[in-house]
Amino acid sequence: MVRPPGPGGPPDDPAADMARQQADQELLARGRLPLAAERRLRGVGGADPDGLAFTGDLSAGEAALVRRQGLEPLCLVTGNALYHVGFASASAWQDCEVSELSHAYDEATRLAVRRLELEAQTAGAHGVVGVRYAIARHEWAEHTVEVQVMGTAVRTGGPRPKAPWLSDLSGQQWWALWQVGYQALALVWGHCTWFVLTTQQDEWNEWNPQNVELRHFSAALGQCRNRAAMRMQAMARAAGALGVVGVHLARRLDEVRLTGGGDPATEAAVEREHHNLSFSAIGTAVGLRPNAPRHIVQTPLVLSLRDGRLGLRGTPAEASFS
Repeated sequence: MVRPPGPGGPPDDPAADMARQQADQELLARGRLPLAAERRLRGVGGADPDGLAFTGDLSAGEAALVRRQGLEPLCLVTGNALYHVGFASASAWQDCEVSELSHAYDEATRLAVRRLELEAQTAGAHGVVGVRYAIARHEWAEHTVEVQVMGTAVRTGGPRPKAPWLSDLSGQQWWALWQVGYQALALVWGHCTWFVLTTQQDEWNEWNPQNVELRHFSAALGQCRNRAAMRMQAMARAAGALGVVGVHLARRLDEVRLTGGGDPATEAAVEREHHNLSFSAIGTAVGLRPNAPRHIVQTPLVLSLRDGRLGLRGTPAEASFS
């Protein structure tokens, strides 16, 4: 392993930058964080809580609720992965799943979430709230997918778990679930990429002067969504969850053209524009806390009549009830 120069090294030295980049790549390959990120996060985890100026993507209201629940925001944590997609094949006779692309989305998500978890663990966090999830496909890198995750690391006064819990719920949503006895267990997801083979009937429908459902595409969307949801639910069952909340859905439709030819049965398929439909689902797996309340007390609804709009002749109304 090539070790980069210490803090006293020249900051604009190309050789030092190259050494740092190579060291960071080797650390990522071993399942660790880059050196600069590890030093920064360890500094956050060892800082004095009373003097710590935290960073996060929580709104002011969310931060207040999280603090009210006894959680201390620490810092913004992130994870990302840019994943190369190898050779992918599809059928020239029927719709099918593009397993290579589905696996690429799944593996890129696993790597990004794992790095987010490592950052939270290095910072001494108990969990991460408000995780935001994004998938990107780049025109300059046609055969790659990029997954980005980001959230706010928090900690409590109790013992740290073996692995920090992750939640894509907002601060208000997480607080509401905690009040009724639920706890976040894990971030769960499912991906599916479905190849939609354009048929002659599809082309006729596109030229139809009347309104008509594109049943072929509706069925393809249903197949893709169901497979992604089943994989997300399988992850939740493996985590011992009671359910999944805060599910976010994303889909993408790309035009593709088959390559090949020479076979009379596939010549028509090669000449048409086909589609790849990618569908992703991600949410928070939840379960009951060991100290969950047995009975849920309903929050009383309070309506204020003293807002100045109910008064007579411009006088604000004052009502009292006995």
